[in-house]
Amino acid sequence: MLLALAKRLCGQGGIDPEDLVQEALTRGLLHHGLLSAQPEPVYRAWLCRALTNHFLDQCRKRRSELLEQDRPELRLVRDAVAAPEPQAKESWEHISEQDFRNAIAQLANPRVREAYSLHASGLRYRAIAQRMGVPEGTVGSWLYQARKELKALLLPLIGSGDGGGGA
Repeated sequence: MLLALAKRLCGQGGIDPEDLVQEALTRGLLHHGLLSAQPEPVYRAWLCRALTNHFLDQCRKRRSELLEQDRPELRLVRDAVAAPEPQAKESWEHISEQDFRNAIAQLANPRVREAYSLHASGLRYRAIAQRMGVPEGTVGSWLYQARKELKALLLPLIGSGDGGGGA
């Protein structure tokens, strides 16, 4: 299924469909803990979304590379912007999957917790709203609240007050 989707997306565009499938499966394995509790259709949809997102990332990257060929000064700007901030990355690496799950379990409002869990499993706002019987705007508000609470819960675990990268 994933290979067929990848071939359909790539066409003759020069992006290897098998690389897209490999990346989608790798991302699926990294999130297996959250996805394994979901029904198979949700897991499949999540993998398809990961594959499509990676395809779009590759397209954007190729477009940027083509622009760089025409304008070398863009390479200098891109390299300066793309330089990783090692402090932020190192800080968030201290949070384990179990720490993250514990923080989700500590979200004050059970509806906010449920909405966040559904979103983390790959569902879009509309699907979450339909499943929970609320407007999409409410889902957006709950997800904002969840991220804000998670950030507050997780910051002490990284030993930094600057926020690093966002929850």
